[in-house]
Amino acid sequence: MRRRIVVVNWRRSDLTLRALRSVLPQMGDGDRLVVVDNGSGDDSTACLRSPKWDLVETGRNLGFGGGVNAGARGMDEDALVLLNNDAVAQDGFLDAITSPLGGRVGATTGKILLSGTWVQAPPGCADALVAGDGSRWTRTEGGTVLVNSTGNVLDSSGNGSDRDWLEPEGVGDAPAEVFGFCGGACAILREAWDQVGPFREDFFMYYEDTELSWRLREAGWDIVHVPGARTVHDHAASSGTNSPMFLRVNARNRILVAILHGPVSMVVQALARTVGRTLQGPDRGPVLQGLGEAVARMPRTLVDRVGRARGISVGDR
Repeated sequence: MRRRIVVVNWRRSDLTLRALRSVLPQMGDGDRLVVVDNGSGDDSTACLRSPKWDLVETGRNLGFGGGVNAGARGMDEDALVLLNNDAVAQDGFLDAITSPLGGRVGATTGKILLSGTWVQAPPGCADALVAGDGSRWTRTEGGTVLVNSTGNVLDSSGNGSDRDWLEPEGVGDAPAEVFGFCGGACAILREAWDQVGPFREDFFMYYEDTELSWRLREAGWDIVHVPGARTVHDHAASSGTNSPMFLRVNARNRILVAILHGPVSMVVQALARTVGRTLQGPDRGPVLQGLGEAVARMPRTLVDRVGRARGISVGDR
């Protein structure tokens, strides 16, 4: 199987070089490594030029989905492999992430571990990560290795999250069956990509992997988790999860994905959840802005949903 590996860079050429060098020794004949500079506007392109991989320059920041689409353009390889630029592929990652592809398996998602080790955070720790059960974790020496993701899952309000987020590593392998892939470490069969792809570029970033996962499932493709395809990830090294941009885009895209694919009950709950967040807490400003953007896009998004149901592509519309 020939593979195209795409890594998207934006102003962190140091991290991107580390990611590229981690996957380069795993490549075989016919594989192609592509790094996309997403309009960094700094010295990234100079730092990333190398005969060992292809450099694509977008000229402007297209977001994660747009960057991947640029790197995948004209793909004639059998599979597309994505690796976050702030992640490191462990030995055997490339073969493991692509080996299940074929038949009805259209995409795979790897096991992403958080870099460093972690302990439960003391009260008042401002930079702690919060688990689904409310426990808070902070990075320190001599702690526990934690899981970042074993794929993407959805709740009834359309909220997407990383499965096994902040679970201790080594407890046991997660089930192969999972709703969606995590774009930070995944592979997509070219046949499936050609049928339902590419990523929606109007999302810019966040939820584009969830939305494409939904399209794959609607087309009858399976998505499986591969525990042996391991990466280590510096969580949100490129854009913090508490930044106003993250909060705004995350709220907007969660609602848009629900409108595109979910039942009416999911759309209602997604809107209610977002309205609730605008009424309390320090995040209400960016979340309110995201809600407003989602409402403004709602008519066009409904047209997209109806058109897709009738087999009409976005380009045709």
